[in-house]
Amino acid sequence: MPHPAPAKLKTTAEEERRAPRGNRRPTTVLDALNGGQKMRTTRALALALLSLSACSLEAQSGYIHVVGSSVSSSDEDVQALLELGEALHADIAALHPPDIELDSEIRVELHGRYRRTSPYVDDEGTVHLWRFSEAEGGYRAMFAHELVHAIAYDSLVAPALAESGSDAGFYLEGWAEYVALQVDPGKTGFPLFGFDEDVVVGHWLEQGGPTLAELREHHEELNMRCQGQAYILRASWFRYVDEELGREVVLDLAASRELDPGAVELVLGASLAQIDADWAAWAAARYDAYPDADAEAEAYRAQMGWYEPCL
Repeated sequence: MPHPAPAKLKTTAEEERRAPRGNRRPTTVLDALNGGQKMRTTRALALALLSLSACSLEAQSGYIHVVGSSVSSSDEDVQALLELGEALHADIAALHPPDIELDSEIRVELHGRYRRTSPYVDDEGTVHLWRFSEAEGGYRAMFAHELVHAIAYDSLVAPALAESGSDAGFYLEGWAEYVALQVDPGKTGFPLFGFDEDVVVGHWLEQGGPTLAELREHHEELNMRCQGQAYILRASWFRYVDEELGREVVLDLAASRELDPGAVELVLGASLAQIDADWAAWAAARYDAYPDADAEAEAYRAQMGWYEPCL
């Protein structure tokens, strides 16, 4: 998650004169360029030496193949994710329709500490993970979500993206987060950070912001910019479909390669506008029934201080 950059220290002219020669600023443009070149060269050499000294780490069993290096991870990381991945795979597979062909192997690559790039699944079906803080679950933070994308990437996700384009994003991401919450309910990171789903969803409904229709229509634009709202609202919508319309309906939707509005409404048996309205009323009622929901929501927002809501 983004963190504020440290403040830059100012150096006065008097401090500059008193500074040891090696610590002084470059006095000419050429000095500055040469200094910058030396820094870049030194950094490149350090990275090259680090890369040469890194040891490859990997483990494989069943469906999961975890790959890292001694720079980005440890043997303990790799083994723990392998064991967790196999357990999650079994639980995720059980939530997929039986006629969906699962990928024979899922490769998981570990990239070290989270900086700017979020975990994702590439167009080969490989899971890429970054390590979040221990409080957020480390490498585990988004593992279940990405495994849902990867478990049937060739037979389900890739065809849905090819046939439905941007229409698919809302449903693929919503299903992945809903299933992740089902199979890994104890996760402490994004998007709930340990708070109750009914509180978080109800809070964002009260605050306003993008509607489900807008999240569908403008998925590419809003998915990451409005991530704090989008991921949990979509997952909640899938929970409503599952609990109120039935497991058969939600599995038919999850197995669909055609995810344009008409095809989705055919599966749901009602218009999206009607389903969305019913979901909003259902979610608001759950928030109202939660004890001290407002106080809980306030604590949640304090935890989400890094996030600028889409309102």
